[in-house]
Amino acid sequence: MKKVSFLVLVLIAFLAFTAGNNVSALGEGSISLKGELGKQDSLQQNQGKLSLLDNESKPVIKKDLKGNESQVNKKNLKSLQQSVSTQAENDSPNTAGLIEIGNVYTDYITEEGQAKWFAFQNDSPGKLTVIMQTVQSADVNYDLHLFKLNEETMTLEEETISSYGPQKNEQISKISEGGTYYIAVNSTSGFNADSPFALLVQKSTSYDQSEPDDNIWQAPAFQNNIYTQQTIDNGYDMDWVILQVDEDKTLTVNLNNPGSSDYQLDFFDTSLNPLAGLDDNTNYSINFTAGTYLLRVQSTSTSFDANQPYTLDIKEQAQATDVVITNVDTDDNVEGYLDYGYGDKYRIEHFMNISGQLFDAEGIAVPNANVEVSFTTVLNELVYHKSGTTDSNGNFTIKFPKIQEAVGEYGYNNSVSYHYFDIIPLEVFSNGNRLNSNEDTLYHFAYSVYRPH
Repeated sequence: MKKVSFLVLVLIAFLAFTAGNNVSALGEGSISLKGELGKQDSLQQNQGKLSLLDNESKPVIKKDLKGNESQVNKKNLKSLQQSVSTQAENDSPNTAGLIEIGNVYTDYITEEGQAKWFAFQNDSPGKLTVIMQTVQSADVNYDLHLFKLNEETMTLEEETISSYGPQKNEQISKISEGGTYYIAVNSTSGFNADSPFALLVQKSTSYDQSEPDDNIWQAPAFQNNIYTQQTIDNGYDMDWVILQVDEDKTLTVNLNNPGSSDYQLDFFDTSLNPLAGLDDNTNYSINFTAGTYLLRVQSTSTSFDANQPYTLDIKEQAQATDVVITNVDTDDNVEGYLDYGYGDKYRIEHFMNISGQLFDAEGIAVPNANVEVSFTTVLNELVYHKSGTTDSNGNFTIKFPKIQEAVGEYGYNNSVSYHYFDIIPLEVFSNGNRLNSNEDTLYHFAYSVYRPH
């Protein structure tokens, strides 16, 4: 931790702070991480649905966060706003403005290089999330710093920093046992005396073991694959991870979210240019070129469940070698698995819905994989061929809604009638490779003739 060289007159100054010191609880704005789907050479769709989402982080100033407005005397609130625009007394730790966890505040920076200071008391253990909504100007860059007071030495020790750059909100998180904290918002370049920045501190009493990871400097790094179970512990929580891909390869990507809140997975390059946004509970198969990717999981709104983990699963796509056919649905009059004297086979007529599961050479199910089913009827040697994608457990169902009639090359005496049928080949492929299968032929039913003995 970095120690600040100046002392802080905390015991006197902290007690003297009021919520009206140079901050107000109103304002509007949003962050600008929005962009078109770019870097097509780095992140390309292969199989599965790849959708571009909004890719905006949530602003801290929202209508549902302005509920305190109705509880504040309008006359006093107006006076408070005026004091913000005409005073700059919270430009050092000793004159920091007191803020409270859970409230939104705005303030102004009126010259380049200026810092605005805020202080708050955290009385019990928990995770602190600090969000600074910046001024939307390419010429203005504000950074966010979090300090903790060392009460033995009466000095501030820097806990963490967020310094993304212009037009991007800053966010940091810290696991706290309690204490007195200071926040500094400083201008590293430019300023806008007419546009405020906004500040919010959130506290989470329940959080996962990967915290703090609310910005890219706190993010753990993984190579080629990621498997992590985490939670979104407040409406503004962001979980960042770094994915390093060592060579061009196809990876399967899934953000499994069993909760009722909607989450999304965003991809960025190392310059924080947005590449794509992926829905939760959707399987993707994506071509990656070698490089480093920044990934962010967040709620699409302020809705969250701190007790319901999500799973982020990214891994190299396995190659299927085997298929197990588990069921065949067809016309009710002929559906079944039976032996016409040539071994047990599924019997079909008119249509077929075939289900199965893909496995690799190690017997592990292959998710998000291409699967193709092919068979050829005897009449005119007509080929039927359809493809699909396995789910997260390697399962698939492929439907053939209409199949032409059979010729009836074979016959079978079932005591009361003769059944005529064809035996047709069944093949299953994945990525162009034919798979070993527990079923490689079908009975294609043609007709029956009543012949009692």
